[in-house]
Amino acid sequence: MKKRTILILLILTLSIYATNFNAQSAVEENNYRSTSLELTPHDPIYITSDSDFNVFPGTGIEIDPYVIDGYNITTTEDYGIYITETTKYFIVCNCYVDVEEYGIYIDEVVYGTATVINNTCSNNGYDGIKLKYSGNSTVENNMCNNNVDDSIVLWSSGSSNVENNTCNNNNRGIYLVFSGSSNVANNTCSNNNNYGIWLHYSGSSNVANNTFTNCGLCISEDTIDAYLSYIVENNWVNGKKLGFYTNLDSIIISEPVYGQLKLVNCTNVTVRDQILNNATTGLSLCYCTYSVIINITCNNNNNRGIYLWSSGSSTVANNTCSNNGMGIYLCSSSSSIVANNTCNNNYCEGIRLYCSSSSTVANNTCNNNYYGILLWSSDFCVVTYNLLQENEGYGVYLIYDSDNNLIHHNTFVDNNLEGTSQAYDDCVNNTWYDTATLEGNYWSDWSGIGSYSIDGDANSVDLYPLVEPVIVEYPQIVLITLLLSIVPLFLTRIISKKAKKK
Repeated sequence: MKKRTILILLILTLSIYATNFNAQSAVEENNYRSTSLELTPHDPIYITSDSDFNVFPGTGIEIDPYVIDGYNITTTEDYGIYITETTKYFIVCNCYVDVEEYGIYIDEVVYGTATVINNTCSNNGYDGIKLKYSGNSTVENNMCNNNVDDSIVLWSSGSSNVENNTCNNNNRGIYLVFSGSSNVANNTCSNNNNYGIWLHYSGSSNVANNTFTNCGLCISEDTIDAYLSYIVENNWVNGKKLGFYTNLDSIIISEPVYGQLKLVNCTNVTVRDQILNNATTGLSLCYCTYSVIINITCNNNNNRGIYLWSSGSSTVANNTCSNNGMGIYLCSSSSSIVANNTCNNNYCEGIRLYCSSSSTVANNTCNNNYYGILLWSSDFCVVTYNLLQENEGYGVYLIYDSDNNLIHHNTFVDNNLEGTSQAYDDCVNNTWYDTATLEGNYWSDWSGIGSYSIDGDANSVDLYPLVEPVIVEYPQIVLITLLLSIVPLFLTRIISKKAKKK
């Protein structure tokens, strides 16, 4: 009899617990998500003060939050659920939201009070779920697909947890801005046009156990220390490892096991023989020096094939970067060599140099891009022995203080067909011929008489156009420089091994 009484009391206790903490149950039952057909149709929900929560169950304290649960909000209005300037704890769960702009929008709520779980926010005109100035929030187990802009956005909402979400077919999957010390884990991001996950000025965050298909990870910061503050581990891109390496010195990465690669603060590193396709950006180097990037295939990345940021004195050679947003992009990476690459059918440029002076761009094939080769604020560069064919815009495009460059022995064929010139020069003191041999470039539309005029305010001309296309050969100086950049790496490894034996 006594055992039976205890059992009844236990059952009653559990029943009361379940009734009073139904919101907590919703948090824990993350495998459940209602479909729009099972939900209660509801008008958009606007909460602009604590008192607006009173129509929903809960008391607003941490152990008994207000609960917005089980609604189908499909409307042409701008917001589905809008919550701002509140101090109470609340949960938005098990809702389906499809609206004109933002599905669930949370703005300036008190730190640690917001939980968004088990919702479906799809087909919204802007973002599926967006949090601003609402730190220490939880965004878990939501499905955010087919949103025009982003799936999940955290803006100035650090120390938050973004976990177990599905983000497919958006512009960006998960986007954190000024939201450091956050946890972004166990999310599935597929076929997002820009990035699967993008962390921008969100240092000291953890990025783990995420799965990417036809998209990838982007981390953008302004300092080495900020990059090094991230923990990135056990992520997968197109069924292969996402490689994130920091502080490497004098090693070769050649095992073809990666779907995407990102190197930070590395020296004398060679990356070779990789296939990094459909990863938004295939290979990224940030604050690396004396790097060698060779025999990499980076195709069908919506952003960039190969990207070097503040990674000067590098060699990018013998790579294929086609059908990307941009083929090869060097930013603030001066004294580098870009040679013998194939960069075709890219949406923007085949090769872009931005603030990357004293660099050599030689023996590349850049066909059917918008621009073939673009120099932006890049002085004292040499652009030579490149094939530039059927680019929609100019074959070579020099803008914004790209001065004192030397452009010669390039082959220009059918670029900028709707214009009057196949190249553009808006800068100062650029020379469009070899001053030693007095040989310029081949232009398929040259009349055969006199000089060739270059578009742009510089009023540049090629004084010595070539009669025949240039036979593209690997310039000896480029080959020697490439070898010199690789030999020290092997010598360093040999010396290191001998030191260990001692």
